[in-house]
Amino acid sequence: MYTTTLHDRSFTFATLKALLACASEEKTGDVMAGIAATTELERIAARRILADLPLSTLYENPVIAYDTDEVTRVMIDAIDATAYGRIKDLTVGAFRELILASSPSYLASIRDGITAEMASATAKLMSNLDLVYAAAKLPVTATCNTTIGLPGTFSVRCQPNHPTDDVAGILASTAEGLSYGCGDAVIGVNPATDDPDSVREILTALRRLVDEYAIPTQNCVLAHVSTQMAALASGAPVDLMFQSIAGSQRANAAFGIDVALLDEADHMMRQLKNSTGPNYFYFETGQGSALSADGHHGADQQTLEARAYSLAKRYRPFLVNTVVGFIGPEYLYDGRQIIRAGLEDHFMGKLLGVPAGVDVCYTNHARADQNDVDVLVALLAQAGCNYIMGIPTTDDVMLAYQSSSFHDTATMRELLGKHAIRPFEHRMEQLGVLSDGRLTTRAGNPRLFGYDPPTTHTANTAQATQSAGEHVPTPARLDVGHAGPRLRTATLLDLRADHAIARDAVWDDTDCSVADDLGFVTVQTLVNDKEEYLRRPDLARGFSDESLAYLRRHAAPGADLQIIAADGLSVAAVQENLARIYPELIRLAGARGYSTGTPIYVRYGRVATMDKISEALQAKVTVLLVGERPGLGCRTSMSCYMAWEASPDKPEAQRNVVSNIHDGGLPPEAAAERIISIAADMFRYRTSGVELNRLLHRVAR
Repeated sequence: MYTTTLHDRSFTFATLKALLACASEEKTGDVMAGIAATTELERIAARRILADLPLSTLYENPVIAYDTDEVTRVMIDAIDATAYGRIKDLTVGAFRELILASSPSYLASIRDGITAEMASATAKLMSNLDLVYAAAKLPVTATCNTTIGLPGTFSVRCQPNHPTDDVAGILASTAEGLSYGCGDAVIGVNPATDDPDSVREILTALRRLVDEYAIPTQNCVLAHVSTQMAALASGAPVDLMFQSIAGSQRANAAFGIDVALLDEADHMMRQLKNSTGPNYFYFETGQGSALSADGHHGADQQTLEARAYSLAKRYRPFLVNTVVGFIGPEYLYDGRQIIRAGLEDHFMGKLLGVPAGVDVCYTNHARADQNDVDVLVALLAQAGCNYIMGIPTTDDVMLAYQSSSFHDTATMRELLGKHAIRPFEHRMEQLGVLSDGRLTTRAGNPRLFGYDPPTTHTANTAQATQSAGEHVPTPARLDVGHAGPRLRTATLLDLRADHAIARDAVWDDTDCSVADDLGFVTVQTLVNDKEEYLRRPDLARGFSDESLAYLRRHAAPGADLQIIAADGLSVAAVQENLARIYPELIRLAGARGYSTGTPIYVRYGRVATMDKISEALQAKVTVLLVGERPGLGCRTSMSCYMAWEASPDKPEAQRNVVSNIHDGGLPPEAAAERIISIAADMFRYRTSGVELNRLLHRVAR
C-alpha cells in the first residue's frame, strides 16, 4: 500500500503496478484499461511517491511475476550484479537527477543494471525536454553491414511499401528514397503477403539494386519471423531478421512468437545471414501492443513498452523502433499523446541499451496531423535518435498511415548539421545526391537509380498517369521534387486535401445499404456511436446477449464458411467492394462444396467480432470483410481476416489476412480467389494463422 497527502487530500495506491500506472502521462489506452489516474492531482501524487521509492523496490517487484512470464525472466536474468549494485539504493527521483547530471560514459557503465520498470518509472518523472536532453547522452551503436548510432549521424529507414508487393513498384519507391540520401539505416519493406517466396523475391531484387549501385546499407522484409526463416532456408539474402515484439509472454503469443522461436531464428541467422556484422535483428514495438493483445496484466502501456526493449536487448539488435502512433487513438489519442510516447520510448530504449529509432506516425482516425510529426521529428533529431522512417511524401500506400518523409530527414540533417552513416553518405556524394550532408541540385531524381518516371506528372504521379493510360508501378507519389529540403507547394496541398478526404471517410457513419441488398443479417456491437468506436475497441469487439440471441435465431449454425462484413473504419470500403467480392466467394465456395451459412453484417465492428460470431454459430472457417482505415486519397480499401474455428480465447496469431482489397490494390475478384484458396488450406490442416503458415512452408521446403 502506497499513501501520500497532497494539498490536504489523501491518495492511496494498492500496489506498485497501480502506482506506476497512475504516475503515467495520460494515455487513452490506460484509461480504457481502467488503470489511469482519474485526476491530475492524483497523477502528481503518484509521482511524489514514486520519486521516493528505491530502485531496488522496482527490481524486486516486476509488473509481471518472474515465475509466470518469460520476458520478466529474460530481463532479470540479464541484469549485471555490479552495475545494479551501483544504483540499487538510489530513489527514482535521485536516479533521474543522476542521469541528467552524469556523463555518457558513466551512464553506459550502469546500463546493464537497469530493469524496464526502473526505466519506465524514471521516464514518468521527466518532462519532454528532460527526455530529449537525457536521451542525447545515451548513444547506442550497432553494426550490420554498416554502423548506426555514431555521433553526428541521423539515419533513416527507406520504407518503399507497395499494396500488392509489386517488385517494380518497390524498386521505384526505393529509387526515390535513395535520391534523397535515405536508406542508410535499412531498406525495409512491409510485405502485403506473408509468403516466403515473396520475401525472397523482394530481398533478391533489393540486393541486386544495392549491388548495382554499390550502396553500403542493409535490406529487410518485415514478414513474420517464421516466414523469413523459411525464406532464409531457401537461399534468400537476409541481412536483418525482423519481428514485432511486446512486453509480456502473453502478448508475444498473440504475435505467434516466444523466446524459443527467436532463439531459433538467432541460431539460423548466425549460420545463413547475408550481412557481415554481429548485429542482425530488427524489432518493432509500440505502446498499446500488449493491451491490444490482452497481454498487459493490468500494467501501464509505457512500462510494458520498456519491457519489450529488455527482450530485444537479448538479441543484440541492429535496429529497434517504436511505431509510436500506428495502432490508433484507442491507445494514443492525439498528437500530444503521440509526441510524449515517442520521447518516452526513445529515452527508455537508449537507457536500456538498444539502438532506438522511432516511426513518427499516426493513423487518419487519430486526432493528429503532419504538424505533430514535424514537432516530434525535430525533438528526436536533437535527442540523438538513431533513425526515423522515410516514406514518399509521408504517405504509406500499403499500411494506410502517415509517417515522416524523405524530405523530413534531409531537413533535420541540414538544420542540425547531421549526416547519414558515413560510408553510405560517401557513396551518395559520389553519385551527386549529397554534399556535406545536404541535398544537391541533382537530389530528388529517381532516374539516378534506374527508375524512369512516367512522362505525365503532377504531385500525385499515380493518379495523373493512370488517367493518361501509362504504366504506373506504384500509387506512391514519386518524382515530386523539392524546395530546399522541403516539399513543393502543390505536393503539400495535394497531401492536405487527400488527408481531409481520409478523415472525412473515418467519420462517415451511414448504414451499409449494399449489405441489406445482398441479404446480410445486421447486428450491432456494444458501441453507440463513432466517437465511442474510436476510443473503446473493447466495446467494438463484443455484443449484448440479446444481439447474440438474435444471431442464433436468424443465422444458420455450423457453416463451413461463415462470411461476415463489418464497417470498421470505412463504410465506403464495404459499400464499394462487397457487391463484387461476396457473390464470387459464394460461387468459389460452392464449387469446392463448402456451405456458406447466413451472411452477417456488423455495425461498429472490429476484427475480434468474428470470434464471438464464430463461437456463437460454431463455424469452421470464419471470413471477416472489414473496412480498413482510409489512406490518403483512398477510402475504399478493405481487408479480409480469416481463422479456423475462431473463438475469443484464441490469439491474434491464429488469423490470416488478405489486405488492400480494392481496385488500386488487389481487386475484389482476385481477393476472393485468394481467400478461398486459404480456406482450402485451413480445411486441409485444420488450423490457421502462423501455425498454418509454418505447415505450408514445411510442405514447400
